[in-house]
Amino acid sequence: MLKLLAVDGIDAEIQAHYRLIASVKDTIGMHTHDFFELFLILKGSVVHVINGNRQLLQENTLVFIRDRDVHYYEQTDGDCQFINLSFHREVLDELIAFLGEGFPSDWLLVPDMPPSTLLSKTEKEYVRYRLDQLSLIPQEKKLSVKAEVRAILTDLFSRYIKAKDDPVDLTGQPEWFRTLCKEARKKEHFTRGTAALVQLSGKSHAYVCRMFKQCLGMSPTQYINELRLSYAENLLLNTDMDILEISMEIGLDNVSYFYDLFKRKHGLTPHRYRQFGSAHR
Repeated sequence: MLKLLAVDGIDAEIQAHYRLIASVKDTIGMHTHDFFELFLILKGSVVHVINGNRQLLQENTLVFIRDRDVHYYEQTDGDCQFINLSFHREVLDELIAFLGEGFPSDWLLVPDMPPSTLLSKTEKEYVRYRLDQLSLIPQEKKLSVKAEVRAILTDLFSRYIKAKDDPVDLTGQPEWFRTLCKEARKKEHFTRGTAALVQLSGKSHAYVCRMFKQCLGMSPTQYINELRLSYAENLLLNTDMDILEISMEIGLDNVSYFYDLFKRKHGLTPHRYRQFGSAHR
């Protein structure tokens, strides 16, 4: 498989590279790379195949790509135009350090699928405006371009590339409990259910249940299921996985139970939720 290297295509002083991609025909096949990317769909749509999943990306979608993702683009009936900003790992590390502990870096780097955000038309135009500023700086002024890249990324990540809110407010809860809830958000934990919470906490099942009821007014199972359903929503809207696969992916072997949980939360079956989401994107 082709691996693109920053040393071959990104200026070492600027540590970033901005370009307009006029057509899907101008992209390459399956590849990975040792740098990160942000890309924004300006016109049309494209099938984005990433980490074994197929996403139909519509106009105005902003996508973050990690340095471990494997992806390529398939042309749809029409064509697609997008802009791409590639940048070194060091740039991302500095960004995360600057934004501090409140920034959800685990949400960016840990999940199997990277985050994507559907912007409004106004937001899309703003992102394009910010990125276009890079082309207005003379390329020989490398330090100025480097500074602008960092300013732009700080702005865009803090505005648009962020985690969904935790399903509950953990303010004022014991430190071990807040840590436990944070760990539960990782896929390798919430897919295992309540047993993972008990194991991570190092406390008894009865004590964990009592603390969830006392602190959050819900059972550990209810908390885990909120995380599972949030992950399932993303898979329904951004992949072509079938319902059974998604149920298994979130740790529910009983697809009927998955349907029941999902319908109680949304008033729609997973299938209707996917149809409704696609029609309104």
